Parts: sequence; structure tokens; C-alpha cells
Amino acid sequence: MLLNKAHAFDIMDKYNLDGLIAVTARNVYYLTDHASFSNRTQKMFYEYAVLPRAEDAPAALIISAPELPWLADDPTWVSNVVSYTHAVPPAGVPLTWPRREGSDLPPREQQWLAIEEKYRDRICSTPFHALKRALRDAELEKATVGCDDPRVVTWLNDLGLEDLKGVEATNIFREIRVIKSEEEIAVIRQAARVNENGLNAGLGAIQKGATWNDVERAYFTEVVQQGGHGVYITPGPGGLSHDTIVPGQPIMVDALGQFRFYHGDLGRTAVIGDPTKEMRSRNRAMAAGWERAFEMIKPGVTGSTLIEAVLDTIRGEGFPEFHLVVPHSVGLEHTDHPVPIGPEIAESLGEFVFRENMTVNVDLPYHEFGWGAMHLEDTIVVTADGCEALTSEATDLFVIP
Repeated sequence: MLLNKAHAFDIMDKYNLDGLIAVTARNVYYLTDHASFSNRTQKMFYEYAVLPRAEDAPAALIISAPELPWLADDPTWVSNVVSYTHAVPPAGVPLTWPRREGSDLPPREQQWLAIEEKYRDRICSTPFHALKRALRDAELEKATVGCDDPRVVTWLNDLGLEDLKGVEATNIFREIRVIKSEEEIAVIRQAARVNENGLNAGLGAIQKGATWNDVERAYFTEVVQQGGHGVYITPGPGGLSHDTIVPGQPIMVDALGQFRFYHGDLGRTAVIGDPTKEMRSRNRAMAAGWERAFEMIKPGVTGSTLIEAVLDTIRGEGFPEFHLVVPHSVGLEHTDHPVPIGPEIAESLGEFVFRENMTVNVDLPYHEFGWGAMHLEDTIVVTADGCEALTSEATDLFVIP
């Protein structure tokens, strides 16, 4: 189970919630361990998840009947799977696809039909009717629920659940997700490895005259070969300073990839040819800043305290121009902790408290027009009394002869 259920219950109690309704793909996956086709394509309002606060009430997954076969390879822990089709079929009519009479079904198709039959009596006419049923099954029709898209609650009110109350829960979900379960940490550890191997492949494609497409191709290919999905690999704001990679200019390499929908995030600096004294000096200062961050991170330390200490270290080591330190959690989102949203968006994402079992990155990017760009970033997990690196902490410049 990905869900840190005990922590989820604590946060639900904090906000006096009787349950949660997940609408966005990442939160449906988080609450259920299941990612159907609609989830993977980020369709909105095609599937939902329900997590009641009452431990004896059934948690639910709402998916379309044609997608029930996905449960064969991607099962869910929740007990209540409610599906829907565009019209409830009469008895004897298949829920999804017809069957060729007289054919011998392969084992996988037999399994798919068995799953459809298992949930035949839990089919509704629309996703919203299925969600309404799931809420009634959990006795939440008159409850106060947190939802990551509050429109859903108002639509449920219009569908007959007039006494259902909703609380906007985008950051409530993040507050739950920021403390990772053991299974999540294991997945993120693998995501970090997959992404780092992909970044190293991208670094291997850097040569004089290469385009950034060459780097992207190497990165994305390596990540896919390891069972992951690349999100981006970038050389900084606006891309390369020239049409192709040129010798003598430091290149920021920042890569974000996914494994089982969890993110790996990493930053390095490359240069073709012998680095200048200034490049080496600046890189040493950034490495000292990273070492300071790694020494400091433990439960109770705040992001703002870390930022100030790392900036002081880097500038004190001879890089006074350096100005940006961004600690952020990482998980199902690149930034997986509560942050101001809407008109309250803040300039800094660093105002949070490090807690045990958070997975965190510290971004140290730098771009100077007319000179080049540098980056250093690694992923760590916060432990009871410190932290553990999930990536290699390779702080040296990557030098291409």
C-alpha cells in the first residue's frame, strides 16, 4: 500500500474531515494503488477514490467498466470497486466488450472476464452515480469531506446529496503525501536511480556540435529502457545559449523522470574542454553548499533556515553571485508538499519543516547570461536523526575532453 494511512487519518482529524474524495490522477493512484488507462491519460472526472475516516467503512475506487481488466495487472487494496458504463446493461449483456462464441479464451482474457463478473452487481450509469454510490456505501452522504476539486461536491449536491459538505483539499492531500510510507520510499529510491542513469546517458551525449535533442534522446531512451518515463532534461532557462553545444561554456543539466508515477530529480554541471579556474571555484563552492545542506537536514529544521545557511556557505566559499537555493519535497509531484496556491502563490517554496520520511531535493541552480549555467541537486530521505542520500551526490564537474 502506497498510502500512509495512519498519517492520513491524523491529517483528516486535524481538519475535522469524515473522508476524502480524490479527483486528480495522482491522488486517485495514491489512495488506491491503481492507475487505469483514464488515470494514465490524466482524464478528469472519469475516475475517483474515496477514503473514509471510519476504519470500518469501505474505501472505494470508481473506474469505467471497460477498464476493469486493468485490475489484473494493477490491483487495488480497496474493498469497494464501483464501475460505470453509459447505460446499465440488462442481465446477460456484457459490461464491456462482446465475446466470440465458441472461442478458447487465453488465460489473461479469462481473468479479465472473471474480474468483470466479480463487479457486475456494482455498476452504475455514470461516474458520478458510481461516486454517489461509493459515498453511500461508506455512510458519507451527510459528511464533511476533503476534495481536491471542490466542484465535485457541488455537483454531488445537485445529484441528491444535499447534506454533503466539501473542503478544498489540494494542500491537504499534499500534507498527507509529504510523509512517505516505506513502500513509497522504496519506489522513490528506484525512481532516483532510474533518473540518474538517464541523466548520465544524457551527459554521455554531450559533445561539440550536438543539439539538445541529442541529449534528450539519450536520456529518454535510457529511462524508458529501465521501465520509467522521462519528464524533462533541460540545460536551463530558455534551453541552450547557442543552437548547439559549444566547448568552454558550463552547461546546467537538470533531469526529472518517473518510475511508477513517482519522481526522481537530479542536477549536474557539464563542460566540454578544460574548465576554467572560475568554473572549478564556483563548483567547489556549490559542493560545499550541498555538503552543508546534507549536514543540516534532519527533523525539525526549517526550509528558510537551510536556505540561509547554504547561501552563506556558497558565498563564503568564493561565489558571491550565487543567490538561489530551493529545497522541495519530491514524490507523486515534483513539489510534493503544501504550497500557497491561487492568489497566495509565494516566491519561495522553502518554507516548510523537514520531517522524518520526507523525500527531499535541494536545488542549487545558477545561470549567468554571457557565461553559462551550473546546477547541483540530489535527492535525500529524512531519517529520524539526519538524512540519507538516494542519489550519488556526485558534485564534481562532468568534463568532456
